[in-house]
Amino acid sequence: MSNLRAAARRAAASAPEKEILSFESYGQRYWLKRGRKTGSNPLHYAAWGLSRFPLLIPVSHQSRREALRHESGKIRRLESLGIPVPRILIEENDWFVMSHTGPTLRHLLYRKDRNETLTLSAFEALGRLHAMGEYHGGSQLRNLTWTNEQIHFIDFEENFSEEVPLETLQLRDLFLLLFSLAKDHIPLDYRRHIDRYRTISGNEDFDRRLRDLFARLGWLEKIITFSPIWSLLDKDTKATYRIIQEIKQL
Repeated sequence: MSNLRAAARRAAASAPEKEILSFESYGQRYWLKRGRKTGSNPLHYAAWGLSRFPLLIPVSHQSRREALRHESGKIRRLESLGIPVPRILIEENDWFVMSHTGPTLRHLLYRKDRNETLTLSAFEALGRLHAMGEYHGGSQLRNLTWTNEQIHFIDFEENFSEEVPLETLQLRDLFLLLFSLAKDHIPLDYRRHIDRYRTISGNEDFDRRLRDLFARLGWLEKIITFSPIWSLLDKDTKATYRIIQEIKQL
């Protein structure tokens, strides 16, 4: 472990501004993670208050060190529950070192292996996480990795107010996963994937709650689909619209 700590300190010194970087020690790959300030601006809070849209839940304000401690604590708790996450091997004041858990799903699906095995595995893994009364907070393709035929979760620095119900945070998780797939134009059988998630998680009424939410946002849908406005929208907004249309058909 002393050799790994020395290698980690050299890596940290070589890139003092990087929030996350990989390095090797004795042929093994590791990741060094620094804290990152988190928080939402007043406009974000206002948008959440008006819409109650899951993607807009404000992130709690944390200093770099607070975010780092929150993430390391959550990773250790999830590991103790048997949830696949990286192992934290070393922790110092301003960074920690964790094990490598393979390439991200975004890399695998976008670059070469657009197959249903990986996407179904992602929905199953998220379902198991939620069934244990947990949430991810950043369940996008870039924060899911694949190793030993298993999904692992990474990146837990974001925190939320204790006033936000767990079911709302889980709904946000599911929407983030759908959003990242739609954003990267990954083909998806929505019914099959969502049914698999629902069976494993026990969240039987989540699609009804999503449809109710979308019904309340009908006025916004009319605005963004107006031809001159649609042409100005960014990729994220158009991906969100595609998800809404798919969910409304379930």
